[in-house]
Amino acid sequence: MGRRSDHSREELTELAVDAARAIMIEEGVAQVSARAIAKRIGYSPGTLYNLFDNIDAIVYQVNAATLRDLAMTAMTALERQPEPLERAIALGRTYVDFAETHPQLWLAVFDFRPSGGGTPAGFEQAVALLFATVDDCLAPFFSADQSDLRAAAGRVLWSGVHGISLLNVTGRLGQPEGSSAADMAELLIRNFLKGLAA
Repeated sequence: MGRRSDHSREELTELAVDAARAIMIEEGVAQVSARAIAKRIGYSPGTLYNLFDNIDAIVYQVNAATLRDLAMTAMTALERQPEPLERAIALGRTYVDFAETHPQLWLAVFDFRPSGGGTPAGFEQAVALLFATVDDCLAPFFSADQSDLRAAAGRVLWSGVHGISLLNVTGRLGQPEGSSAADMAELLIRNFLKGLAA
């Protein structure tokens, strides 16, 4: 078992977060525990509580990083699409593809049940970044005085694409033959925005 002097506080924090992420990928968020993390990094569980208030704080860090990765991936996809409709479709496809490519990390954001307390600012900022990306993507479809409607439409559209992603990742989507989950998300987005225009 390693001694606390083997690593700096910053190094230990990074080791713990990386270990939690690895556990999530391999076994799911429910298996993230002080004992499991400590075993992976070669320290005692008590060491973790010198670094974090609780295990929730570690999970929140991993989940915030996942959301930031998703937002950055989406922004990169949007940069390649000049047309508003194609940007919205690219955003939906990126969301579905990210969930499919990183299923355990993506599910951890939504399956995580904290033991209590407030939500860390870093996680809230990551959520806000993702929704700001959605909001910006939908801006061309609304006038300047429709910000509330745009925000509501963004949540509705996200909920639909999220539902497709969740059903896909959990093997319950049952899409028609030859149609991918991303194709279904595109169909939803096209028709949703067509309905808004009407």
